[in-house]
Amino acid sequence: MKNRGAIISAAIAVIAMVGVCYAFVTTASPYVTVEQARSTKGDNLHVPGDLIKGTVSTDVKAGVMNFELKDEAGSKVSVVYSGPPPANMGSATKVVAIGGMEGDKFHARKLLVKCPSKYESEKS
Repeated sequence: MKNRGAIISAAIAVIAMVGVCYAFVTTASPYVTVEQARSTKGDNLHVPGDLIKGTVSTDVKAGVMNFELKDEAGSKVSVVYSGPPPANMGSATKVVAIGGMEGDKFHARKLLVKCPSKYESEKS
């Protein structure tokens, strides 16, 4: 009888751990290359890359921003982002677009923007 409480507690702990692991795995969003994004279904992919200067266009009325992103492998993709542009988009050098492929364009629902910092040492 004394072991019954310990067994029930252990079973509840195992079930809780399985639930936490399942929740983590199902909501995880992987970082992928442009080519991987093209072959992966889902709308929670993270595609990091360099913002190609001169490709940013914004349609304020429609609330849509378009730009080109180039990943480390050199692959490029057109990104469509709906929503207000990040305040620091004009000085951005690197962007992580979060979303999924629709046709030949990556539709981002969120952007993470990295700008050069005035605190970084200058490169020689």
